[in-house]
Amino acid sequence: MADAQKQSLRFKIYSAARDGLPVTLYALLASVPKRDYRDYLGALMVDREQKCTPLLIAARNGHKQVVQRLLDNFGSAVELEQEGTVQFDGYVIEGATPLWCAAGAGHLDIVRILVLRGADVNHPTRTASTPLRAASFDGRLDIVRFLVEHGADIHLANKYNNTCLMIAAYKGHLDVVRYLLSQGADPNVQALCGATALQFAAEHGHLDIVRQLLGADARVLVNGIGMTPLLAAAERTKAEVVEYLVEQPWCTRREKIDALELLGASFANDKDNYSLERAFHFLESAMREREREPRLHKERGPVVAAYDSRVECATLGELLGIKDDAHALHMESLVIRERILGQHNPELPHPVVYRCGLIRFTGNRASGSLLMAQGIKCVRQVLGALTACFLILIGCLA
Repeated sequence: MADAQKQSLRFKIYSAARDGLPVTLYALLASVPKRDYRDYLGALMVDREQKCTPLLIAARNGHKQVVQRLLDNFGSAVELEQEGTVQFDGYVIEGATPLWCAAGAGHLDIVRILVLRGADVNHPTRTASTPLRAASFDGRLDIVRFLVEHGADIHLANKYNNTCLMIAAYKGHLDVVRYLLSQGADPNVQALCGATALQFAAEHGHLDIVRQLLGADARVLVNGIGMTPLLAAAERTKAEVVEYLVEQPWCTRREKIDALELLGASFANDKDNYSLERAFHFLESAMREREREPRLHKERGPVVAAYDSRVECATLGELLGIKDDAHALHMESLVIRERILGQHNPELPHPVVYRCGLIRFTGNRASGSLLMAQGIKCVRQVLGALTACFLILIGCLA
């Protein structure tokens, strides 16, 4: 058979597996000599951004009958541990096995078939992501449980030292978090970015998981950019998490004030969760806490021209005086964020740029230009810290 004909037949076999056509697949392979089965079933076929064997793509797409037919009739020519390249949720995964694909796509029946046929439950991708991690990402407790019962190691982390517990906490899968903890998962492991499962749960607003992790003796640790879970939740405007954490016995009065101030300041300049009413509520709560005896005075930072040379309110009376002044509250909040987060925090610039865009849109180009310059300055100052921020994101998705 000519090379072009062989390649055409390979793609037809692959397409039958991809589209879930077991009868067509069997008929196509009937024309192939047994000695050549491996050549046709082991070839990685390029299909858009994916590179898969027939078994890989069938497992990825959930075609149980195709997987069963390949293993039952052509098992000696099918490689269970063959790695390929697949797409999940827009991300390209290199080094994925059929089991990883089935676990990540939520196909328990195919996971069961592959594991019982001897597939390696801990075979990692190029970024050291295991099938268990793929199932944890998707929140499939049934698959997580099956894999653990058949030897999956819950302690294996990916190349960013991001664990299965972390990804389940990040995605908000309480049942998976609870199960992994029951199997001995350590809630205090830190990823390369310094974050723990508690940090991921807090900054994404998963209060039920925050409670679960604290109940499992999770410690409050600082990540690579100096953020605690409490501050991370405040910066992301996760009010329920903040209100819960500030009432914990380990939270100091100063930590409570900082968190409430940061929460209020973030509500005042957050593109997705903007609320000036909530901003003032939390700023007022923080100020009332400051004025309790013994009083905790503010340590004001330097005056910044880009923030209209705003000097932070030092008393409740001063704060009440700007309650109905939206612009003053916006500037007050930018000053507060810079004081609490610090000038090198990668979370600092985006509200500055957001507020700049709104001010320029309303026609105040002079103030907008000053803010833009401040935003650029912030970005330059945080470039070094962006590595840690990048690790947080990539570590979760890999």
